[in-house]
Amino acid sequence: MEIKGIVDYEFLFDLELRNPHTDEPLGIKMKIRSAGSEPSKAILRKHTDKNLERRIKGRMPKAEQMELEELERVASYIHSWDWGDNTYKGEIPVFSMKKAVSILEEVGWIFGQVKEAAENVTNFSPTLETNSAATSM
Repeated sequence: MEIKGIVDYEFLFDLELRNPHTDEPLGIKMKIRSAGSEPSKAILRKHTDKNLERRIKGRMPKAEQMELEELERVASYIHSWDWGDNTYKGEIPVFSMKKAVSILEEVGWIFGQVKEAAENVTNFSPTLETNSAATSM
């Protein structure tokens, strides 16, 4: 069995945010990258390089910086979003890395749902039917 195609780290998973109290869908849909995708690994490498440079200079990263790095890492999992008619602070947010970081920082349950979806390898494991359809295109 060829194992290379078991997980497609570049696949975009459809995540619909759910109300954390009722588990009802909210109508906010996001395209989520795998935590192992290239854009997500690029953010991790950027943070690692920055922290290594700090340590070489004898400086340790501060907790605030490490928290921001975690927010950026999870924000990198979001490829795009559609808020439908839902709002955040009175407006329908336009997607950007800065806006994603801001929302993830202020709304912990969204952070949790995005992180969980991106780290769940089964969300990026295409079925045989999907795999067959993709190879026949």
